[in-house]
Amino acid sequence: MIKIFLLFFSTIWLYASVEVFGTSSIIKKDLIIVQNGLLIKDGMLISANRLEYNKKTNIIDAVGNVYINYDKSDYILSNHIRINLNNNQLVANPFFLFNFKDNSWINSTLAEQTNNIYLAKTSVASTCSVNNPDWKIESSSVKYNKKTKWVDMYNPRLYIKDIPVFYFPYLGFSLDRTRSSGFLRPLFGYSANEGFLFTLPYYQVLGPLADLEIDPTIRTKRGEGVYTTFRFVHSPTSYGEFRIGEFRDYKSYQEKYNLANRTHKGWSFLYKNYDLLSPTDKLYISLKSANDTDYFYLDAYNYTFNPITDKILTSNINYYLTNGDYNYFGIYGKYFIDTSKTSNADTMQILPQLNYHRFSDNFWNKFYFSIDANLYNYTREQGYTAVKKSILLPLTYSTNFFKDYLKVALTEQFSFNQVDQSNGISAKLLRLDTFLKLSTNLSKNYGNFIHNISPSITFGMDNYYDYNGVESDYLDVSKIKKSISFNLNQYLVSDKFSINHKLSEVYYLDTNAVNNRYSDLLNDLSIDYLDYYLKENNKYSPNTKKVSYNSITLGYDDQMKKFEANYIYQDDSSTQSQTYTLNGYWKYDGLHKLFGEYSYDIDMDTTKYYVVGISMKKKCWNYSLSYKKERLPLLTTDGISSIIQKTIYFEIELVPLGGIKQQYQLQAIKGK
Repeated sequence: MIKIFLLFFSTIWLYASVEVFGTSSIIKKDLIIVQNGLLIKDGMLISANRLEYNKKTNIIDAVGNVYINYDKSDYILSNHIRINLNNNQLVANPFFLFNFKDNSWINSTLAEQTNNIYLAKTSVASTCSVNNPDWKIESSSVKYNKKTKWVDMYNPRLYIKDIPVFYFPYLGFSLDRTRSSGFLRPLFGYSANEGFLFTLPYYQVLGPLADLEIDPTIRTKRGEGVYTTFRFVHSPTSYGEFRIGEFRDYKSYQEKYNLANRTHKGWSFLYKNYDLLSPTDKLYISLKSANDTDYFYLDAYNYTFNPITDKILTSNINYYLTNGDYNYFGIYGKYFIDTSKTSNADTMQILPQLNYHRFSDNFWNKFYFSIDANLYNYTREQGYTAVKKSILLPLTYSTNFFKDYLKVALTEQFSFNQVDQSNGISAKLLRLDTFLKLSTNLSKNYGNFIHNISPSITFGMDNYYDYNGVESDYLDVSKIKKSISFNLNQYLVSDKFSINHKLSEVYYLDTNAVNNRYSDLLNDLSIDYLDYYLKENNKYSPNTKKVSYNSITLGYDDQMKKFEANYIYQDDSSTQSQTYTLNGYWKYDGLHKLFGEYSYDIDMDTTKYYVVGISMKKKCWNYSLSYKKERLPLLTTDGISSIIQKTIYFEIELVPLGGIKQQYQLQAIKGK
């Protein structure tokens, strides 16, 4: 809002020659008067009932219905504007400016400019309707120093309609976008369990390529801590960030929730470089370490109390290099920390994984080949370790018959896998497989709808199979290719409806190599009719004659209202779960929206969560208010437990000023 006010001042200079037009003019000694005047200068247009120019005082007066348009994006209205060309002083009384880009406006009783200092008296600003704004900011005066780019607002008051919401005796801020040291915007939050949250970040510039941020934070019912972030770059394509911190709970809080750790400490390192050694390579490093995930939850910037549910920290180091259009080299590393365990000495790590891949290449006539080679090093402090080597080399001949109605692809695929474990186990699998794929793609227009069908059948034959029979967790021998695979993709589309259907099944020819004759039958169906839709996805086992997974979604969505019901069933032989979820919204007047969601665990006979709320969205502002009750996991000395958390979510944004997003956690209770 201040920017558009300053735009007027910074563009009203009249150093160069100007063009003046009018219906009539009068010259009285040193005074030139133009009726119905129009002044044009450097893309700026000023019109008024009367334009007066005093050659002796070098002052221009625009009087009566003054209108100023600058660069076709802003216009200014006033009754009287005076411009003193001697000392670059401007006075507008009154002053109204409207900006077309963001629909913002400012209205002042008096606006003045002298050299680099600008001042507006008794100002009202908003981006809503001028006549009856939903929100507005009133201030007794606004001062701006163009040289230092600093804004002083005195007695600013925020109104929602005519109701005052916030008041500050003084508000100062900089419009300078260059980096500078100092305190950043404070962060606030509130939780019934953790109390009032307050963080006052301090930012220190260490030079053109580095800076430091220190974030002391307090949660009045839980404890205190400090987080520090060091950021750096050393090239236009690189960025690095190292963050370290510690938060210490009050002893009463630890005892109340039976927490395993009273002190939560850790660090993280992030580095990206998209041009390390050459323009075709990329390096990505993300390292994490903490004694529990509460370290990340208690981060000073998590003032909205977003829960951390994943108890496993994963660190990654990825580097890859491409050579031309076909060759890809990669080296990767993964390190896991399970924070629910007292020790990760037996946690398997992947340090490193080496990969070479050559994308499919037409090397001669209708022949294609590709290569995929990997080396995995599985290591840990306690327990056996393993090294896995694998290579996959398919060679394909592809052609068409019967005017492209039948597509035939013949593939000879060589693969080799070997796992050598430190406990003496060495598992090997060498195979040469043949795949013959027959497929077609047919489309027909029936007038009212279009039908497309793409069936395929693939015959898999193991020409050579050599497996030493040694079992290893890192060698998969279940994917036997002596089989027939069926796939069907089809869709029907019309003006009112569409149907998408996918079906796949594998029939194994060699029952001695597999436990079951059939694979799971995968079935995906999606039907849309006008504003109604049905989505169904399931896995059916012909061997057990049971459904192992099923997801059904039925809904209605016409952009103004939506209702959706979803049911998920999953059975992996050891556990079974059933959940249904209801969600929807209603935009009852096009602006306000009522929304809600409910999730229920059928097997546990308990509500997982529910949320209800209301939101509103306009061009000039929007808000959202909701209430959520959920069950969250909790790490205690007795293992994994849960708490029942009740939270109020509140968000408001004043366009384009910004806004706040906040959660208020009500008292949590321990779940059963």
